[in-house]
Amino acid sequence: METKKFLKAHLDLFRYTLGILSSLAVLVAGFIVYVLNGATPNFLTFIFNNGVLEFSGLILGLIATILLTFAIESINDYFDVTTDIANRRFDRPLARGDLNRQYVLFFSIVLFFIPLSLITFLVVYYNVTPFLFFFTCFCIFIGIGYNFIKTTGFIGNIWVSIGYVAPLFIGFFLIEPKEEISLYTCFLIILTSFFLAIGREIVKDIQDYEGDRQSNLHSLAVRIGPRKAGVIASFLFVLVFLCGFLVGFFVYKNLIFWLFWFCIMFILGLTIYTIMTEEPAIGGKKTRKYTRWSLWWSLAAFFLGVMFIP
Repeated sequence: METKKFLKAHLDLFRYTLGILSSLAVLVAGFIVYVLNGATPNFLTFIFNNGVLEFSGLILGLIATILLTFAIESINDYFDVTTDIANRRFDRPLARGDLNRQYVLFFSIVLFFIPLSLITFLVVYYNVTPFLFFFTCFCIFIGIGYNFIKTTGFIGNIWVSIGYVAPLFIGFFLIEPKEEISLYTCFLIILTSFFLAIGREIVKDIQDYEGDRQSNLHSLAVRIGPRKAGVIASFLFVLVFLCGFLVGFFVYKNLIFWLFWFCIMFILGLTIYTIMTEEPAIGGKKTRKYTRWSLWWSLAAFFLGVMFIP
């Protein structure tokens, strides 16, 4: 295989944008805790001299998060290859035959081992809370276990959504919350992201409805129909609105946060409208894109908003 094609296959396998998003989520979560613990909201100070974790330790935490994300996406492709072919998901390198399935399995195992080793080093050398090590093990369990539980429908959606919020947990653990307001805010941000992730997973099931039905996979859309699954996803997006409102009203209390949050409300409102009015295959593809935008905008809202907390 030529080098360019080989590299593209691996980037597609990793879903490298999710790795970038995960690392940004770690930074955002850590910075939020740093500010809510009483520090001046200076991002460069947080990166280089936060008083809790040295710069090198923070970088190791980011690398561990990115590699953990790559490992989970790779092992999912290994198990999903048959379904991906049925759904004509030729954006996946295994489905289009660019990578060998056994190679991907071996590569995934190596990728799981590296971040676990890095987190162990952080706990031992940098005195990061040992809970981070156990949580990383839990994330690996979640990432691998999803492939055996995803056919259970809604439970599978909840299961994989834990992986979405895992980087936030990692960021919160790297810079431990010390103030009560920090704990409450971390909980609300995780809840907001969790509801958004579950809704996104249901939207993805709606897009994959025909292929999942032909492959006898019992996703929520297959079990109850794409329309009813869309209603549940829409309800979860309403919960995202409410959780974000609580964070803005009780903690952030500034115009910057609200500007971003109203943009998210518009995007998710468009998502709900599309779910309710368009055919599953077409609407599912659009809403999958909209929810990806919402994930990015929510990170921006929580990150930029915390700089202007009164």
